[in-house]
Amino acid sequence: MSGAATAAPSPPTRVADFDALLAARTGEKYAYCRSRLLCEAPSGLRCIACRDLLDADLFCDVIDRYTVKYGVADRRAVVSMWTMYYFSILMIGAAISWLELRRRLPLALDEMTICLDPETAEPRAFVLAGTGDAAPDLSIHAAMHDLFRRHVEPLVEAVADLGHISRKLLWANAAGYFSWAVMETGRQTDPKLAAEGSALLDQPFWPDGWKNPLHGMIRRECDAETVGHGRRRVCCLRYALPGVPGCGMVCPLPEGRF
Repeated sequence: MSGAATAAPSPPTRVADFDALLAARTGEKYAYCRSRLLCEAPSGLRCIACRDLLDADLFCDVIDRYTVKYGVADRRAVVSMWTMYYFSILMIGAAISWLELRRRLPLALDEMTICLDPETAEPRAFVLAGTGDAAPDLSIHAAMHDLFRRHVEPLVEAVADLGHISRKLLWANAAGYFSWAVMETGRQTDPKLAAEGSALLDQPFWPDGWKNPLHGMIRRECDAETVGHGRRRVCCLRYALPGVPGCGMVCPLPEGRF
């Protein structure tokens, strides 16, 4: 047998840095996403497996630490505000990664780690088990299945019970940030992306019959002042926190807008 042996094909390159992946495709459009979805645990933050937040003692310890930031306050409002920081990172990163990159990230609750400020317990970032895979042929329901069905749903159930807070309020918190990210991709890149993402907010049921808890949580058919954000169906209670301003016209309650 003569001739040089044929070299084995190189394995596909695995992207190890989500920030670099996003920047390579979108430039500086989403600079605010930097250092939010990580592949390695950062130093200086308290990192907890997301599934451990279902443990009552651990979750209460996290909220106790976060409550110190506000002093005497309605604990339900504190829990809601903590989840808004959590969902802002999770929802914005997930929506942009799919709509802009067509990448399905490992987003199930048992695949992720939350990184908290060591003093205040405020969410700062997530550690992913990897950067996932390109999956351009998936429907958005399939791409977002693990995010909503295997992460948000079990988390909402646990937090609602542990924090004595409405499930609809928690779903509205998640929907608000997902809606914002969806509208942002439409504004930054292509309105078709916003239309695609909006299906998860507008459809009452998923194709498999699952009742969609995001449906109707954000009403985008509001006055001109709320274009791009819409108005929440359920108030997040942030107006009940000392020193925290209201959320403007996004709030469904007049007293929560200032």
